[in-house]
Amino acid sequence: MSNRSRAIGGVLLAGLAMSVGWGIRGDYGHEAGAMIPGALLGLAVCAAGGREDWWRRASIMGMCGALGWAFGGQMSYGRIIGYTASSSPADVCYGYACLFVIGGLWAGVGSAILARSITQSASHLERFARPLVVLGVAWFGLATSGLTDRLVSLWSLHDTDWVGASSAILVAGVCAVLFPTDRSACGLVALLAAGWWIGYLVLTVLLGLHMTPPRSDNWAGSVGLFSALVLYLLRRRDRVAVTAAAWGVLIGGAGFVLGDFLNMLGRAQWGPIGRCAIFQELDTWKWMEQSFGFIMGLGVGSVFLLRIAPRISSPPADDPPSRRLRTVSLVLLLPVMMYLNLSKNITSWVTRNQVPGEVLGISATAWLRIVGILVLASLMVAILRRHRGTLAILPESSFGRAQLLFLMVLWVFTVGTSMQALPAMSSRATFLVQMSFWVTAGICSLIVLALPGRAVNEPNQPCPASADSWRLGWRFWVSLCLVPLLLLAVAWMTRASHREALPGSHVRFGDLEASTSP
Repeated sequence: MSNRSRAIGGVLLAGLAMSVGWGIRGDYGHEAGAMIPGALLGLAVCAAGGREDWWRRASIMGMCGALGWAFGGQMSYGRIIGYTASSSPADVCYGYACLFVIGGLWAGVGSAILARSITQSASHLERFARPLVVLGVAWFGLATSGLTDRLVSLWSLHDTDWVGASSAILVAGVCAVLFPTDRSACGLVALLAAGWWIGYLVLTVLLGLHMTPPRSDNWAGSVGLFSALVLYLLRRRDRVAVTAAAWGVLIGGAGFVLGDFLNMLGRAQWGPIGRCAIFQELDTWKWMEQSFGFIMGLGVGSVFLLRIAPRISSPPADDPPSRRLRTVSLVLLLPVMMYLNLSKNITSWVTRNQVPGEVLGISATAWLRIVGILVLASLMVAILRRHRGTLAILPESSFGRAQLLFLMVLWVFTVGTSMQALPAMSSRATFLVQMSFWVTAGICSLIVLALPGRAVNEPNQPCPASADSWRLGWRFWVSLCLVPLLLLAVAWMTRASHREALPGSHVRFGDLEASTSP
């Protein structure tokens, strides 16, 4: 397999991996759910990159992908999609414009943080291990104790995640005092949280901008966070991460817009969709989500595999990733992500009365939690033995370990979401969605297993991340100028596909009577 063929196969792998990940994310939602497609994208790019230095950082790239895309999970877009279903041209244009902003922020932040996993030295990345653990424990404690809910009930602040941003600043300050060697990492955490606050205060409080009233205004905080991240990258002269962030904005925005456009055509029963009975059984919302992920994965994968991987210089040979950081990343990718998402299966089964009340005097919930604890404990033992270098079942090569980690994350959540949906799979639409997850995951498995384990040669003229040659070229600026035309064209075609407001529509500027909002 040539380097070009490997890269093209990797781009397809990235698109399919994020497609199935985003479809699964729709079943779990919010920040925890958004970790799944981010992790799969990071691991897909790592495995297909053909670079030994990337393979050694597989778990770190997966973790950075998960954390990068988790930031976008705080933003709501359900009501915005309702605007694009309106009969008012102003609402439709507004809806698509807002979707572009949300998708752009999501992929922009995610791409930048994923890029940091390959542009920074291992010693620099290592400084994030302790602050991330302390912050994760703090957020878990706030959530499980009910303190987050109590604080939000006292001060809603437009239904934003202000408690998370505030606690991040506090944790960063405490860690900076306790761990002086980690102060650079703590500084970035505090900067992003402060940026979130500035974005919210300026856009929502001072200027009175509300994207989807009465829904959350976390989008404003995300604008501030993204701006702070880009300024940080510019100051650190990390031009690769800036390039990834800029292209991520365009790719993520276009992905959200085009994915929802397909959703609108399905809702309107336009053309062949209305004439063919088989198309009328499709769950257009789920296909929209999978389209989001596919377009975003293809685009971001192209940036990393076709532009960055063939040119970026390798990190110093005497600066290998430490065991501590790899251990933290493995804990996040497996036990933590599994708990945050798959534990919702139990809630779903109990709420829908799909499990018995008790068996042998023990509640069904307790039985399921016992099983979950055993699975998580087994994973923790394996990770600890990996930390000590005594886990015999691992492949010897770094490429083999990257393949294994990708397949584990892929199939754990593919099987998990199907277990949640299993009682409702008598519905043809639900069955088809779940089968699409399995088919996509199967194709991803074939691609990743077919990738050659031989690393590509070092670039002839390797470029450090700070090189001027990484600056955005004319293709980016032309693409950016074409965005308004894309939005207008998609809005016009959406309106042309139906005369009346579609079911589930919302109105922001148009005639209130035209809305069919439930």
